[in-house]
Amino acid sequence: MSAQRFLVGIDVGGTFTDVVARASDGQTHHAKVPSIPGEQWLGVLNALGELGINAEDIQAFVHGTTIVTNALLERKGAKTALVVTHGFRDVLEVGKCRRLAGGLFDPTWQRPKPVVPRNMRFEVLERLGADGALVTALDPKQGRELAKDIKAAGTESIAIAFINSYVDARHEVELKALLETELPGVPICTSAQLTPERGEFERTSTAALNAYLTPTMHVYLDALNDALESKRIHAPVNIMGSNGGTMSLSTARQRCAGTFLSGPVGGVVGAVSVAKAVEERNVITLDMGGTSTDVALIDNLKPRLSFDNQIDAWPLKMPQLDIHTIGAGGGSIVHRLDDGTLSIGPQSAGALPGPACYGRGGTAPTISDANLLLGRLPSERPLAGGLKLNESLASEAFRTLDSDDVTSLALAAVQIAVAKMAGAVREVSVHRGFDPRDFALLGFGGAGPMFAMSVAEELGIERVIIPKAPGHLSAQGQMLADVRHDTVTAFTARFSDLTWEALELQLAELRDSGFKQLDSDGTSVGAHRFEHSADIRYVGQAFTLQVPFEPSSSSLNALREAFDERHEETFGYRDIKNDVEVVNLRVTAVGVVEKLEQHASPTDTTEVAVRTRKVRFDDLVDCPVYDRSALTVEQTFEGPAVIEEAGGTTVVPPDWTVRVHPNGSLVCTGKIRW
Repeated sequence: MSAQRFLVGIDVGGTFTDVVARASDGQTHHAKVPSIPGEQWLGVLNALGELGINAEDIQAFVHGTTIVTNALLERKGAKTALVVTHGFRDVLEVGKCRRLAGGLFDPTWQRPKPVVPRNMRFEVLERLGADGALVTALDPKQGRELAKDIKAAGTESIAIAFINSYVDARHEVELKALLETELPGVPICTSAQLTPERGEFERTSTAALNAYLTPTMHVYLDALNDALESKRIHAPVNIMGSNGGTMSLSTARQRCAGTFLSGPVGGVVGAVSVAKAVEERNVITLDMGGTSTDVALIDNLKPRLSFDNQIDAWPLKMPQLDIHTIGAGGGSIVHRLDDGTLSIGPQSAGALPGPACYGRGGTAPTISDANLLLGRLPSERPLAGGLKLNESLASEAFRTLDSDDVTSLALAAVQIAVAKMAGAVREVSVHRGFDPRDFALLGFGGAGPMFAMSVAEELGIERVIIPKAPGHLSAQGQMLADVRHDTVTAFTARFSDLTWEALELQLAELRDSGFKQLDSDGTSVGAHRFEHSADIRYVGQAFTLQVPFEPSSSSLNALREAFDERHEETFGYRDIKNDVEVVNLRVTAVGVVEKLEQHASPTDTTEVAVRTRKVRFDDLVDCPVYDRSALTVEQTFEGPAVIEEAGGTTVVPPDWTVRVHPNGSLVCTGKIRW
């Protein structure tokens, strides 16, 4: 490559690490390499090396990582101390005094153990009232004694969560400063700093999770920084956040719990860009990789955002995109349950040893093996990274399931995967009050294009979009994401007592906070944008609905009407006789980055059906196999067909029509018979 400046997006998945580099001349380059379990930064370096980019030519890059997600799922976080107000030591166990959905009908079910055991939870005498008034002052002497106990326990990280700190955080701030002096080098986070909202269980859980994972994130970021320095890469690095925006390394070190969906979020951001280009405002994403499938709903080009989330058994009160994940990926293992029925996942063969057909030592049958046996993946030519699939190894793996007809068994496994993915789409659409037939399905990831049209048929969706370079869309989304900071304040006021001036004054303070954060990130003032919303409920309700609005063109009456409409859309009624109240005010500060437009690559090739092979749908058919790089703009053809490209394969069932959009996306239309 010639000397240019590059903006790089990197997505580290459970199986592969993808990299997208946008050059200063507008060209885009892609690479895909196996992820390195336990040493994700090596996969990052390998991906960069695969592109052959000179270190000094990298201008900046954005990185999506699953490091904190894996640490929590594997319970490999730090030894954490939790400091609470006297009397609230057991708030993590008490919770909401209810079972999770998974344990409603299981008499033996038990809540998973908290990440902070009881002997690591410490109480202090302090108290502020619900209105912020001082009840019991924090004694510095007590804080110094506490520091001795925390140090003696071998603590690696500390969380502070005091009752009513969402109203006034002074005691949390005071104790943090004292402990930082007494315990230098130990990371400390406070609940009000992370999420200044009411709900002591949710705030305490969020702070505990953040503290538990902070040292793991620090180790990873330090290792990544050292690895980049060793390659003389000095470009600034941003981390993808769960809220759909990026954050600086310093922010990621403090708010690591805000990176749980770091990888999948990049795909949603990239999907918004693709949807806008093909003029589809409502899409549902189907991001299928090697380990899992992630599904999200984009309504009017806006991904749904959730502020009340749950990771494993624990609340996480940090904004994140509403993404539903299931254990169904290309590497998901096909197995039989105790009653003999066929099932897939959530166990995955991962990158190493990988599916049996990879020839790297894997012996368990997987979805990738099934697709190879059905003719949907090639055995005659290598995939991305030079990987050549072995059909005999795939067949041998499926024979371990005691079946002589491995092709029928493979077809059944694929059908089960389709049913699971259709269920995930219903979770983010039907269960949220949306009809999936009103949306287009956007399939990406290494395996998403293979299943998108089959999933659409299951749901009655007539339009499917397959973006250019679908296996790299998550990495591209990392590169396209804006810098984003979410600020919130508890603001309880009934509309009957509220003035618009008081509300605007509070919003101005939040905007000022967001402005300072964007300024510290180095974003230009001209690129700043602010989004406003309020959490509102009818008086007497225990839950809220988030209502976006623009202060300069709104009023209390307009905000009330918007809430009534949202409530009626969600629950089927509005209570016009009841007063409403604001619970929280939110301002999102966005530093807008330049967006990359995709265009189809020109080609002089006229013959694009490079060959045919036997592919199994309901029946075995002679199926044309197209080279996607040779497709021309506005070219149209009918299924069945297979379209191959580096890093992804698109399977077009019978009764589907494919058109090549000017931006290179495949716009597919099906004849749905139900």
